Amino acid sequence: GVVHIVGEGTTTITGLLGNIPATGSLTLNPNPAPLTAAPTPSLAAGNVISLFSNAYTNRTVDTWSASWDVADFADVQIAGNATKKYTNLVYAGIEFGSAPIDATTMTHFHADVWAPSGNVFRIKLVDFGANGTFGGGDDKEHELTFNNSSVPPLQFGTWTSFDIPLSDFANMTTRGHIAQLIISGDVGTVYLDNLYFHK
Repeated sequence: GVVHIVGEGTTTITGLLGNIPATGSLTLNPNPAPLTAAPTPSLAAGNVISLFSNAYTNRTVDTWSASWDVADFADVQIAGNATKKYTNLVYAGIEFGSAPIDATTMTHFHADVWAPSGNVFRIKLVDFGANGTFGGGDDKEHELTFNNSSVPPLQFGTWTSFDIPLSDFANMTTRGHIAQLIISGDVGTVYLDNLYFHK
């Protein structure tokens, strides 16, 4: 037979062969979406450099899904709040090389993340160095992996607020020309909000 998904929810499908019930069943669990918006940030605007948040003035982002990434991207509304949605995520490149972030005075990177399932989610920051060019010989980058035993733990079906000390990105020894944020993992679908550097 052919199964057509017609909406969100869970259903069990059974069948008959003539008048004889078929053995077994099929349970469909489509990926849900958040019912509530991400928490509203409360930091003073003067202490924040924002890539994306309704709470702050955002810096220019060239693309939320680079031509080289493996993901589908959409701008969506969650409870009336603008949110970034990635599906079929393997890795996605968020690029702001035309206006790199100088985070030398910042202490943390913040991201609110909502995923329905999975095991790991990764966040990578890339600094293009003083020449401002990818692959120019002075790039620095570091990737962090989050799971159910990380600090903070990756949670599913609820917003997880990652407030990451920039010192955790140990290999990123320069922070004056941050131009890429790369997300990856096995979550498949992920919603992002409140992406910003702060002190």
